[in-house]
Amino acid sequence: MKIRCRSCYRVLNNDEEYCTRCGAHSDEVKELMDSGITPIDEVLVAKQSILMYLLVAFLLNGILNVLFGIIFNTIHEGYNYGEVGMDLPLAVTYFSAANSLLITSLVIIFVAFMFNYKDLMPFMKINNKKRFAITTAVGSLIMVGITFITKYTDLTFLPIYIRDFLISPTIDMKLEGSLNLFKIIVILICYSFCEEVIFRKAIINGFDEGTLLRDSSIIILQTLISTILSSLCFLLLQKTSFTDYMWTIGGNFIFHFLMGLNYYFNKRSITSNLIIRLIFIVLVVIIL
Repeated sequence: MKIRCRSCYRVLNNDEEYCTRCGAHSDEVKELMDSGITPIDEVLVAKQSILMYLLVAFLLNGILNVLFGIIFNTIHEGYNYGEVGMDLPLAVTYFSAANSLLITSLVIIFVAFMFNYKDLMPFMKINNKKRFAITTAVGSLIMVGITFITKYTDLTFLPIYIRDFLISPTIDMKLEGSLNLFKIIVILICYSFCEEVIFRKAIINGFDEGTLLRDSSIIILQTLISTILSSLCFLLLQKTSFTDYMWTIGGNFIFHFLMGLNYYFNKRSITSNLIIRLIFIVLVVIIL
């Protein structure tokens, strides 16, 4: 946590009760010194969280995709892959994507908790019950709309293969060991929690502590970063059309922007976001 001088905005050291630049007194530093608590470096937490997400959700996910492709070939010996130079069959793609995401979702929720357990509970606290109730209700209604948009338009707020499975599953998707409802629910729940901890708590708080940017600028930046990171995880390794990529990236951008706004409206509590996302998961499973 960075404390700035209220007079000249210089970042103060944890024992710098009087600013060495302008001499102004800092009540925050004095309170910190009196408490004896070592502050958490939000910028460092944000950097570590992003790096962790890239290592697990992108790099490990990519490695597991290849490994599960080999496992699929071992299990389904003699499977017809088609002609040389053609795209891999959907059965292989779904098998690799579903199982690698299932494993990385469990790994990333463990690592995210490990990085953030010291200061996670304050960000789960409901700071204003009335505002919490209103924003959660409004957010839930928006999720209903988003679910129907995903069902009836090309704009999607889910990974493409998960959306396709929920709307109209094919034989390739249902092939033994590929996608199923249990895997989808586990993946969506785990990644929902991790994205709120990393994309909202870590990134927004990191920008807030490390810069003098306005809240609106921070929300836009976290939306862009969140969209890029989630796209690296769910899209980059999947074979689909450029148009589908763009529709999914657009849906991701809108979704993360809304979650960022809700995080601010709830005075930096991720509880409302988590409830809204759980409602969204229930809605897509039922409606799609």
